[in-house]
Amino acid sequence: MRALEDGDYAFGRGSAEYGRLIEQAEIFRPLTERMLRSAGIGAGMHVLDVGCGAGDVSFLVGALVGPEGSVTGVDVDGDAVGVAEQRRAALGVTNISFRRADARSLESGRLFDATVGRFVLMFMRDATQALRLFAERVRPGGILAFCEPASVTAIPAGQQPVLAALLALFTSAFERSGARPDMGAELYSRMCEAGLQPDPRPLAEFVLCTARDPAAYRRWALFADSMLPKIVEYGLAAADELRHRVERDLRDELLAATGLVPLSWLMIGQWAQVPAL
Repeated sequence: MRALEDGDYAFGRGSAEYGRLIEQAEIFRPLTERMLRSAGIGAGMHVLDVGCGAGDVSFLVGALVGPEGSVTGVDVDGDAVGVAEQRRAALGVTNISFRRADARSLESGRLFDATVGRFVLMFMRDATQALRLFAERVRPGGILAFCEPASVTAIPAGQQPVLAALLALFTSAFERSGARPDMGAELYSRMCEAGLQPDPRPLAEFVLCTARDPAAYRRWALFADSMLPKIVEYGLAAADELRHRVERDLRDELLAATGLVPLSWLMIGQWAQVPAL
């Protein structure tokens, strides 16, 4: 999700990007579900999904709240909202609705039981203020739960140098764009600053797979392809150079490796309660 006052958005747009996001959602589904359950998301609740994109978190929440509950997914990207709505209709889901909106200024006519999001706060210029605004749309005693990355990798020192360099390049591109790639590590303190009551025991997880699993190369090749235009625009690498590093160097490195490789940075799931009146 991105609004005009936020930083530049480092990824691409369009059908290829929405497909990448749908694939990526499967990687983070287990952690996201554990976070939502730990936060107390359950049957009959009415939930706001911030920066819903193609709808994957909304669909996960919809299954948890059941037919007596509801999910409102919002995103500033109207095309992504269109994809989410097409998926909803194809699945025959009736307890989820999608709309183009900035959740920070959303007028819903009601207070939600919870607000959730994944890979959202890292792209907002003032995440603390965003949390305050989200909390205004949640009932007293309700929940805010977010899953965000921390800029820590699971690559052992000296191993997989090509992948390590690529992840460092992606982090630099995020920083140049104005995003905060370490937002996950800031969630607890920012929730405190926003006047919320965060749980002191968040969830944290690396997602790993074997180096020779095709999912490993596909994950980072698609990631690089989506970020390529901005990496070039920021002067961080030339297009041909990056393509060679991915299509030749990374592929060769993973084929030769025998251990595990990360499919993510460290991911942190943090939730908080809105103070009761």
